[in-house]
Amino acid sequence: MNEQDVQVGLEIADHEIRLVVGQFFNTRLNIMKVERVLSSGIHNAQIVDQMAVIQKITAAVKHVEENLGLSIERVILSLPSIGLSRYVRRITVPIEERVSLRDIKAVYKEALNTELPNHQALVNLSITKSLVNGIIMRKLPINETCDSLTMDVDLLCADKEMVYRYVQTVEKAGLQVSEISLDSFALGKEASLFEKSLEQHLIAIKAERQSTSLSLFAKGKLVSTETINLGSKQIISAMVNRFNLPIEVADRLLHMNARFGLDHYPNTPIYLWSNEGKTHTLSEQELMTVIQPILNVWLDEIKTTIKPILDTSNVKIVLFGESGEINGFDQLLSNECGCECELYIPETLGVRSSALASVTGLFYVVKDQSSLREFLAGVDMGLFNQMLAKEKEIVNEDTISGKFKGLFERR
Repeated sequence: MNEQDVQVGLEIADHEIRLVVGQFFNTRLNIMKVERVLSSGIHNAQIVDQMAVIQKITAAVKHVEENLGLSIERVILSLPSIGLSRYVRRITVPIEERVSLRDIKAVYKEALNTELPNHQALVNLSITKSLVNGIIMRKLPINETCDSLTMDVDLLCADKEMVYRYVQTVEKAGLQVSEISLDSFALGKEASLFEKSLEQHLIAIKAERQSTSLSLFAKGKLVSTETINLGSKQIISAMVNRFNLPIEVADRLLHMNARFGLDHYPNTPIYLWSNEGKTHTLSEQELMTVIQPILNVWLDEIKTTIKPILDTSNVKIVLFGESGEINGFDQLLSNECGCECELYIPETLGVRSSALASVTGLFYVVKDQSSLREFLAGVDMGLFNQMLAKEKEIVNEDTISGKFKGLFERR
């Protein structure tokens, strides 16, 4: 993989398609386009209406292609971490003199040949540490002198039928899949959770519309993931039923106007609308009266799930996902769970949204493996480079010297 190859990340979230186009330039990720399209067809992380999902993927791709003037050929696909299983292998290979990239590839190849249960498929493979001359190393020990190299490898697997269904859906939308990754693993790469978990246990909570996933990072590894079938959907449904609002309005009110965790909510109006000739107002106090009971159930489920970890370890929560950005949710979780909670938002321009943390992490998943594997670009790089050359000519002609140059050339 050429570092400057344009890659395309795709996440089929439980209520929308997230498509991100970007490339690394001078080790920095540059985002070229982000597309988010509302979609149905997903229930509890399973694709139940494949055609509906295919249509929305196609719509997202078409819009990006029209905007960028590029043809998207393949994507890096994010998969839900539901049913995550982790298997650990310790592999030793002989070394002639110094550790080379070929030796690392030999470990990688041996790990890929690991026999797995029939119902599971390998999604992510991670070399967690190396043992060289009795010294533990976190980084790849290239050029280290030794007689043998021992590496600990984590194999992260998911339900085979789910993996195949997601890949098949993308392929039916006319795209190739160059790589797959669990969304929690991709987040770990984006937010440096593997490195940070060497100091304390981290629980990454992905709060979405239909579900909430909780992933434990410890000692530089993604250890486990649990999923609860509760999210902002239950709150939005209650608001729709109580106030007779359209779903998109209730969604906007929850994410833009609601504030979690206050001791007192004012009775001043925050929304005004008309229905059948009558004018209606909605105050924050009325809104939270409907939201609070459902929110309490959601919080109780989260606390129950992570309580064994909270009771035994020094823990920090990292909150992300679309619903993680609801005002005050991070502080409320911190208070309820009795530990620090950080709302994670990517620092890269163009993707500064918690909802895009996983799909952005896909770029780092591929980058970290590029020395061990070959990855094709997400678009035709020949056409892309031609397009850049033409744009450069246009920019040059827009300058005073460029206009004079063009004037004499045309004569």
